[in-house]
Amino acid sequence: MSSQTLSPAPTILASRGRGHATSSLPQTQSPAPQTQSPAPADNLRTRLNDEEKFHLVRLCIEYQVEHVKGKKGAFWQKIRMLLKEQIGKDLRDPHSTMRILLQQFEVQR
Repeated sequence: MSSQTLSPAPTILASRGRGHATSSLPQTQSPAPQTQSPAPADNLRTRLNDEEKFHLVRLCIEYQVEHVKGKKGAFWQKIRMLLKEQIGKDLRDPHSTMRILLQQFEVQR
């Protein structure tokens, strides 16, 4: 029986170790913001430096003839893909970035 007592002891210790890991998960999951922290990480903005902004503007100018009514979504997807190939960053919404750049330019004038 003492060997049976020793045998469950490591199991109890092991389950305690798991219990701590498991109990730390519910603690992490209890507050909703901590559980959802990976989701906001997906929402982090892609920051562009001046050179990368320049690439975005150049692509928009180069492909401007494709920015036509009914195909604007395809235009921005193409710009996104081409920009990612050039700078290695996936800019989720190049249209929004261009609007912001335009607003900043107009303020400077």
